[in-house]
Parts: sequence; structure tokens; C-alpha cells
Amino acid sequence: MYKKWTIKEIKEELIDIGIKLEYPTNLKVEISNRATKRMGAFFYIKEKESIVPIKFVFAKRLIDGNYPEEVVREVIIHEYLHYYCDTKTGLSNGHNKFFKSMCLKCGISSKATFSYKSINEDIYIKKHVKIYNIYCRKCGRLVCVHRRRDAAERKIKGYISKCCNSRLECKINNI
Repeated sequence: MYKKWTIKEIKEELIDIGIKLEYPTNLKVEISNRATKRMGAFFYIKEKESIVPIKFVFAKRLIDGNYPEEVVREVIIHEYLHYYCDTKTGLSNGHNKFFKSMCLKCGISSKATFSYKSINEDIYIKKHVKIYNIYCRKCGRLVCVHRRRDAAERKIKGYISKCCNSRLECKINNI
């Protein structure tokens, strides 16, 4: 188990990188229980020719002691750099050359994807993930699989199976 991070500690990291780049931030920081694929995000509103920053959001599983401090710090810096690049240019930079050059300047990976394994990834997934299998009601063939209940419900209500042109049904599997 690694260090568990608090919102206060995340804000301190954001302040530190802001001081280094001489571009401070005091944005709201939130923790998301729902985030499973992304570890962090920077939210903003586009107004005329500028970007109005709103908040940073980090995944609960990132800060719960599943990853080393360096990994968490890298995600925090990565999201800060989205804030920095977007507000400096007034555009959403995504992972363009400017953003990647800032990543390298700050000593973090310029990759867009999170590729670190958690120390207890298997335990986390087994405890927290339900899989919604969608089947054809007529022949019982597996049509698709969803992780989110709302997506599974939408599929059942709005689609029919290709195999039998029949309605769909959902069965829940806890992993």
C-alpha cells in the first residue's frame, strides 16, 4: 500500500508546479468515485476567445494508495499542464506539440494514456466492478457487454438482436 493523498496535498502539488512555472492556480479539486478509465481531468468552459477554468478532478482509486507517489504526482502535473497550456493559448491543446513540450520541460511523460499497474488492481476490479452482459432473449446469444448500468439499460430499451431480431435481456456478473 502506498501513500493516500488528500485534497489538501493535491492542492499543494498544484501550487508547487504553479510556482515553478510562474502561473499559479487556485482551482477547485474534486475526487471522483465514478472515474475508472481516466485518472485525472481538467474541466473548463469555452467563452468567446478564451478558456474559463472550472476544476480538476482526480480518480479516487488514484489517490487511495494504489499507486506510488511519483505516479500520482505525474498525473497531477499532467492535469495542471492542461490548465496551463489551455489558459495560456485560449485553446484546447489536447496533447499537441506545445503540451508535450511542457510535459518534457516539467520532467513527466508526454503520453496521453495512463499505463501504470496498481499494486492491487485485481482486488480493486473484483470488489468494485459489475459487468452487464446483454443477451438475445430468443436464442440466448451474448450480444455485448457493458460496465455501466445506464449503458446496459439504454441498449436493452433501444436495440434488438441481429441474430433473431428479438428483444434483449441483461444479466449481471460480479467480477
